[in-house]
Amino acid sequence: MPIGAMLTAIALTPNSALAQAGAQNTPAAAETALPPVNVQGQRESANTGYQGGTTRAGKIDQLPKDLPQSLTIVPNALMQDQAAGTMREALRYVPGLTFNAGEGGRIGDNINLRGFYTFGDTYLDGIRDVAQYNRETFYLEQIDVLRGSAAMLFGKGQAGGVINQVSKQPLLINRSDVAATLGTDSYFRTTLDMNRVTGENAALRLNAMKTDAGSTRDWVHSKREGVAPTYSWGIGTRHEFSIGYLYLHTRNVTDYGVPYFNLRPVDVPASRFYGTTSDYEENETRMATATYKFRIAPGTELRSVLRMADYERDLWGVAPRLAAGTTSISDATVINRNRQARGGEEHTITSQTDLVSRFTALGLKHEGLVGLELLKERAGRWNYNTVAAAVAGTTTLGNPNSSPALPATYGNQIRSGINTYDGRSYGIYAQDTVEIVRGWKLLGGVRRDQLSAEYSNGANVDYGEWSYRGGVMFQPTDLQTYYFAYSDSFNPTADLYQFTAASVVYPAERSRTAELGAKWELFGGNLSLRSALYRAEKTWERNTDFESAQTATLLSKKRHTDGIELEAAGRITSRWEVFGGVAFMRAEIDEAAPTANPNTQGMRPRNAPPYTYSLWSTYRLLDHWRVGGGIEGKGNRLAYGTGSTAPIQANVAPHYYRLDALLAYERERHFVRLNVINVLNKRYYGEVYDNGGHVIPGPLRTVLVTVGYRFM
Repeated sequence: MPIGAMLTAIALTPNSALAQAGAQNTPAAAETALPPVNVQGQRESANTGYQGGTTRAGKIDQLPKDLPQSLTIVPNALMQDQAAGTMREALRYVPGLTFNAGEGGRIGDNINLRGFYTFGDTYLDGIRDVAQYNRETFYLEQIDVLRGSAAMLFGKGQAGGVINQVSKQPLLINRSDVAATLGTDSYFRTTLDMNRVTGENAALRLNAMKTDAGSTRDWVHSKREGVAPTYSWGIGTRHEFSIGYLYLHTRNVTDYGVPYFNLRPVDVPASRFYGTTSDYEENETRMATATYKFRIAPGTELRSVLRMADYERDLWGVAPRLAAGTTSISDATVINRNRQARGGEEHTITSQTDLVSRFTALGLKHEGLVGLELLKERAGRWNYNTVAAAVAGTTTLGNPNSSPALPATYGNQIRSGINTYDGRSYGIYAQDTVEIVRGWKLLGGVRRDQLSAEYSNGANVDYGEWSYRGGVMFQPTDLQTYYFAYSDSFNPTADLYQFTAASVVYPAERSRTAELGAKWELFGGNLSLRSALYRAEKTWERNTDFESAQTATLLSKKRHTDGIELEAAGRITSRWEVFGGVAFMRAEIDEAAPTANPNTQGMRPRNAPPYTYSLWSTYRLLDHWRVGGGIEGKGNRLAYGTGSTAPIQANVAPHYYRLDALLAYERERHFVRLNVINVLNKRYYGEVYDNGGHVIPGPLRTVLVTVGYRFM
């Protein structure tokens, strides 16, 4: 330890020998009251690398090694190095995670984790961010991917886990970053991250973004704009307040990819597009959040959050399908353009209050949590008119016409099939972590959720569900953690999937996860390793496809996934950083649902590949130069329908791998980064529509150049 740091530590330690000696040699009558000394510093993000810092995925500010559950932190530094502008791009290197293509009636981010859907399991700063829209990264500090059932912490949810976005917060330092990215296929993006100290303990942070992005897919592009201001005062004091707002608007050309033929994606160039230039998907998101932290005493904090969120979405596009009876394909093969036309909106008000306390009782150290969550939801979904003439017609496999002559009624938005949902729920929970002997900790938690919902079709649903969490941790040193954990979750037939039928109300989905894991900190704590062996089970699995919901409400009655995960993140040396891992999954449908094809029993579930892997690494060659790149791949993924009574032959999205590269020149005030995505220009399929209709090719070789400047 440097001598200066050592002297400072001694001087600031109340029970130090120096302090005691001074107290003994100073007569009480001669004691002099000294004026208080205010020590101020600049608080910045604790982590600037790939390792990730603290997390609130467990509702308590803690290091990942102190959480007895699998957790991946995707830090802002990794997002920047990979030029990841969307949440989907940011999560691509997370092991055990796959992507769904726009499910029937569903748009936006659709993700599978450990082979299970995560609809409704996306959060922003611990508050449910349930709506269907395409999320951005310009306002994010990190993304926490917590695996396994987590209803005790977050309420209704599923077996795969939770994806929690962590927003950038004001800091007590003046700094502003501005960056612009130019790329192939008419890609342009500009971002602003401005932080300004406005008072002794107050600061404003403003993040903004505008993107106009083309694609290696013909005619497909995306326009996005957003702003996220946050003002905080009382930072670091006993009473800390924060008010934030997020506005995000996206308008994309819808892309339903290519159809299947003979159980494989039809063999056409990855750039070929079968939609029309009139197709679009539009999302608008508005969130207002107020947060209050009351630091009651050292180790005890009350945190209360109130959020109002409004989401609107609109979709008008076409999905390509081969004509019925197609037995062979050529450039002249007919492609039907099946119309997709619908919209929806959600309005939510959420109140969440957590009390966390670290204390000693009966000679044992405790870390306790109690909380209350209140949620009011109002949602609506609808289709647009079903006028027979309002269709885009057909095209051909080899020569698609993306700008066909369209009927006058095309795009005529008359709402039909309107369904609404009104729900009110509350959750109350408590958890305690007790250190029974040095290095050994027991964790136990319980939660009660009550949901009441009404639907426009006359159905009424009332659920009261208990959720549990338990585990044991052994930490022989600060650099090792071994644990066994159990958790469960539930999910009612409500807003997350299709609206429930008035005549049939199935039991809530139930999930449970058992996990055995280990976490190590190597190279002086600079590199984090984790491993996990788990079994996740789900019963009464709901169908996520709105279009087939009336005939097949359930996908399976019981299914499970057994898996192994290995992951690494951090620095091997001061110049060498890594992020990545591998996940092996053995998923199986144990019992078919009453409304589904009985032949699914024993099959692998949809979009649950037997393996995924990734590795991203950078190395600093000289003081200002870094070079890096990565590989990410997934095994084959199944996609099949629910209506067939014959033995199922599943469509298959084949396995793939993709290589990316980075070259960066960085100085204190400015930087230039060159990213090459899909270096080998491989054709692969990154997003799977699980009902077997289509699959979406991933981007071909893409070159991006980012230039940034920092104002201090």
